[in-house]
Amino acid sequence: MQINQNVKLILKEAYLYDIEACHYTIMKKLGMDLTGIDRENKLERNIEIGKRMRDNPRLTSTLRTTTTSIIDEYILKNRIEEDQIVLRQYDGILTTKMLRITDIQHVPLDLRRRFLTFIISIDRKTYIAIDSENKVTIKGVAFRYPHMDKVFEKICKIRFSNKNRIFINLQKIKDSFLKSNDPYLFAIPATKGFNIYLKGYGALTVTESTIKIMDPDDIDKQRYFKFYIEPFTKSITTEYV
Repeated sequence: MQINQNVKLILKEAYLYDIEACHYTIMKKLGMDLTGIDRENKLERNIEIGKRMRDNPRLTSTLRTTTTSIIDEYILKNRIEEDQIVLRQYDGILTTKMLRITDIQHVPLDLRRRFLTFIISIDRKTYIAIDSENKVTIKGVAFRYPHMDKVFEKICKIRFSNKNRIFINLQKIKDSFLKSNDPYLFAIPATKGFNIYLKGYGALTVTESTIKIMDPDDIDKQRYFKFYIEPFTKSITTEYV
């Protein structure tokens, strides 16, 4: 994922649109045979269409070309400028502009999320955001796990209307993270147990029983902060300093 270089790193509004059941919808529009495909069962639907695409390169080309052209048409009809496109996806678009036209050729482009705070990492490869329903979305972050997601949620819930409070809250989040005595905050789930980074040793795979007796001061917390949190705090600092 590579986010548009021309948009700001911190956005106050962003809108995610996509075509629901994209390939099924386009096949139906083109009058193709949908026998044996249950639209309401996403997993089975995708498996069956995937098999047909595997066995029929022409179908694959038609679906991909049609999807691309429909998204292109939505961009054109809604007069979306290049610097308003946050991320162009295969079957949708993430944009700073709310679309006026959302039904072209009977292939609707549905609004999935309205983000009220959208934070792009400094390398523009990942993002975290909070929507109008107070739900946090985290995309592109490698080796994610629930305890770390809670830190991202705290960042998303910062009130960006007050510049001074932004940095006070960022410092609170950093201090809380680096002083945490909860070893599970730093325990990355693995196939067998957890991966954890220790000062002077690097990565180790340990069991849950070991996690419970581990001294949090032995954990290389700075390494976690730089990998997970700093790409977003750098973006915030860049935009607001």
